[in-house]
Amino acid sequence: MADMRTLAAQPRDENLKPRAMRREGLIPGVLYGFEFETRPLQFREQNLQQVIRAGGTTRLLDLTIEGESEQEIVLVREIQRDSVTGRLLHIDLYRTIAGQAITSTVPLITVGEAPASEEGGVVNQLLDSLDIECLPKDLPDEIIVDLSPLTELDSAILISDLDIPEGVTVLHDHESAVARVVIPRSTIEEEEEELAAAEAEALEAEELAEGEEPAEEEDQEADEE
Repeated sequence: MADMRTLAAQPRDENLKPRAMRREGLIPGVLYGFEFETRPLQFREQNLQQVIRAGGTTRLLDLTIEGESEQEIVLVREIQRDSVTGRLLHIDLYRTIAGQAITSTVPLITVGEAPASEEGGVVNQLLDSLDIECLPKDLPDEIIVDLSPLTELDSAILISDLDIPEGVTVLHDHESAVARVVIPRSTIEEEEEELAAAEAEALEAEELAEGEEPAEEEDQEADEE
């Protein structure tokens, strides 16, 4: 687990409505957790954006609340954005407990090259993240997918092939494919066209041969007479 980024928050100003808060550069949010009373908070939009851009949606964050000495270790559970502008509207944070398992989504990062690409294959990444369960201390930032074992067309990397960190449980079927080498559709279409052309030529040759046989028989009958 990489070093945690710090996210600064303030107790929510209940006198401000969400729209008024956003005009002042503040984003409303909540902190909740197991046997924990939900707390309304507010965040400086600039700081929140920086944390999210740095990968804060899949990593543990060190939450500091203004006026309080105790810090919380949290996960981002939901982010709401304006459907038109993409601007942040609201954020939900989940308070973790050191010895209590959490569920999270971890990105899959591909490395290396697939030898099958040299044979015309294309790597199709079927999963870009995994749902996992682990203790907060065991939460990985990412899981690596090495493409070098993809040596043949139609070869695949399964979840069971991945190097999953100790203490992490993957919440998927372990036989699910993460990446597979496929033949490009354009190549398949070209092969189908070539096959169709070859079949047409063979049929045409067969029809010509059948047309010549009666003529040869008539010539033989004329010679006999």
